[in-house]
Amino acid sequence: MKKNTYKSKRFLIPILSLVLISIILIASITSYISINIFKTHMQEEIDATKKEYTQEHKERVYRNVKFVNSSIEFNISKIEEKLKASLKEKIETALHIATFTYNTYKDSHNKEELKEKIASALSSIKFYDNRGYYFMYDNKTKIIFGHPMKKFIGKDMTNFKDAKGRNLMETDAKILEKNKIGFNKIYFTKPKDENRQFPKITCITIFKPLNIVLGIGEYLDVIENQTKKHVLERFSQDNFNNGDKYIVILDLHDINGGEEFATVLLNSNKKDLIGKKVSDKVVDIKGNRFRKDFLDLIKEKGEGFTQYWYKKPSTNEPALKVSYVYLQKDWNWIILSGFYYEDLEEQISIMKKSILTHTNNTINKTLIWVSILCLIAIFTAIYLSFKIDNTIKEYTNKIIEHEDNKRKQQNLLIQQSKMAAMGEMLANIAHQWRQPLSAISTAATGVKLQKEINCLTDKDFDSALTSINSSAQYLSHTIDDFRNFFNPNNSKVQEFNITKTFNKILSILSAQFIAKKIEIIKNIENIKLSSIENELMQVLINILNNSRDVLEKIEDQKRLIFIDSYKNQKNLIIEIKDNAKGISEEIIDRIFEPYFTTKHKSQGTGIGLYMSKSIIEKHLKGSITVTNTTYTYENMKYKGAKFTIEIPIEKV
Repeated sequence: MKKNTYKSKRFLIPILSLVLISIILIASITSYISINIFKTHMQEEIDATKKEYTQEHKERVYRNVKFVNSSIEFNISKIEEKLKASLKEKIETALHIATFTYNTYKDSHNKEELKEKIASALSSIKFYDNRGYYFMYDNKTKIIFGHPMKKFIGKDMTNFKDAKGRNLMETDAKILEKNKIGFNKIYFTKPKDENRQFPKITCITIFKPLNIVLGIGEYLDVIENQTKKHVLERFSQDNFNNGDKYIVILDLHDINGGEEFATVLLNSNKKDLIGKKVSDKVVDIKGNRFRKDFLDLIKEKGEGFTQYWYKKPSTNEPALKVSYVYLQKDWNWIILSGFYYEDLEEQISIMKKSILTHTNNTINKTLIWVSILCLIAIFTAIYLSFKIDNTIKEYTNKIIEHEDNKRKQQNLLIQQSKMAAMGEMLANIAHQWRQPLSAISTAATGVKLQKEINCLTDKDFDSALTSINSSAQYLSHTIDDFRNFFNPNNSKVQEFNITKTFNKILSILSAQFIAKKIEIIKNIENIKLSSIENELMQVLINILNNSRDVLEKIEDQKRLIFIDSYKNQKNLIIEIKDNAKGISEEIIDRIFEPYFTTKHKSQGTGIGLYMSKSIIEKHLKGSITVTNTTYTYENMKYKGAKFTIEIPIEKV
């Protein structure tokens, strides 16, 4: 065989080209990655700035709105506290007047007369610009006998309900069960306006000697108006409104919207709108009915953020605005505070300029370094090309030599495998032919002897010829089986039945197994598969022959081989086990190695199982494993080796 040799080549130009291309490519990729990193970083900074700016300003406007609401709630609570204290003081005065009147006239007047005296004394007393007055009713009958509005005097108030549907007598009774002096929040008419009911706080107590309820109250709308004025004055001051940052308050008339759904109470940047009614039909420059949007928001949630376009006070131009909207339910006010995104865009513009300047500087520096590296690379490549040329020459020659040796060993291994298989087949042919050849010889000798002694009948002659013909046919059939096994045309992927395959194998091997008194127990499912039948047969014959060889040494028990085959999902499983007491645990992991054998050198080459594993894995795309197993058969416990083959049923 002609030996391959390495032909020297010059690597200067390829290496220079490779190095230069690599440097330029790396520099380009680096620059591209750097630019993208900067862009990504810039975008991340922009996103972070937007998020931070938005979050910070959202928190600010949220705090502003909540502060206004807290101030309103604080004023409401303080006013109610002061009002309750004032009413309590006045009801205590009424108790003193009632007690004095009662003690003065109790001996000379009956109870009804005493009630009239007390009512007369209290009815002349007025408070809060004549809005406040005393009223009295019988705690048992619920009939009013003292009230500045004459229509209620003598009226049974048992079932009287206010504008909110609350029964006043029942709520008073529940309050007085727990308190000597109690307070109730009701809706009631005014002396000067008996057509409408207004929110009112009443203070009530029981004058026990006559079992009458004394009460006094004040209308909240008057006090609320004073408080609202105070709140609006407070939040219209400059420290709550600064340029584009301001608070807006609307008095809501109809939460469902309309042409005049609210009145502007506070808008320090557009004072001309104060006192005017606004419509929800107005749209911003994007065509959105922004007031309708925040009405829908407060109807659904009561508060939240909304976004729309509105004229910015500092520029008088439309700008994107985010506002926090809140419905103050006690006063039915809509409170808004917002911020504009234009200030954020200015910050982002400055940030972009800074990052772009940095990016350009980085690109310029990268180009300078690329030029320097290219020059260094040229000189380095010239030196390296010679070194690489010599190194490649040395190692290539070694590789060529190694591959030549490897190819020779592989060819030798294949040849040894073929010779071993041929030897096994010749031994099988010898065993298969021994009995039919003996039958032919016996029949021929018998006919000859009968002829010599003149006792050969036509029947005996025909019988002998039939026996000779049957044996000859059997020999011919055996030759066909072996020829098919070694026929290279059968080493192709084709569909076959595994049951028929085992029948062919056992037909070839049966003579030797019978001679060695080895019993084969089969449990083979009738399964069709697409694979290389001859190569599978070679593996199975090899495994069965190995079992035969080790069983031949067993003398103290039956000699058994079990063959099982079944389908598992998309694979065919073949299990072959014997009762030859298994394989030593020290060597079981090595039995598929080439040239490893437990037989004498004259009996085994150590390549059978190696070639079997190679065929299963490389040609049949399957797997083969071996384990020791213990099992019971016909009430006898046995131990042996079990080979498991798994191959795809369909072509891979």
